[in-house]
Amino acid sequence: MARYTQNFLVEITPEALHSTIIETLEACRLVITYETDDYVIAQEIETNASFAKMVTVEVLIHRSEMENNQAKLTSVTKNSELPLRVNNHCQGISDRVSKAFSEAPAWKLLEITAGY
Repeated sequence: MARYTQNFLVEITPEALHSTIIETLEACRLVITYETDDYVIAQEIETNASFAKMVTVEVLIHRSEMENNQAKLTSVTKNSELPLRVNNHCQGISDRVSKAFSEAPAWKLLEITAGY
């Protein structure tokens, strides 16, 4: 199973955080399939990739650690594909999500860390 994790620290008002996450994921051509106040799941629906390569992105909002309009987010991009190649489908989607989160105009990116 391919799995790519990124942690983001962003500056944004708490009221705008959830909608910005959803808009950013939708801009990556992902469909929101589940959401709560502190968790969002998005999936690829329309893709030419095989079923095993279809990607799910989970975003956890660390609400207990929010202060001074700073929010910590953890994004996990995963699928059932074995990551046999360095540039696989899941990593490509993970990179797309990371770039979209990094460049989202609604918040200021303060820090990003990736763990593979």
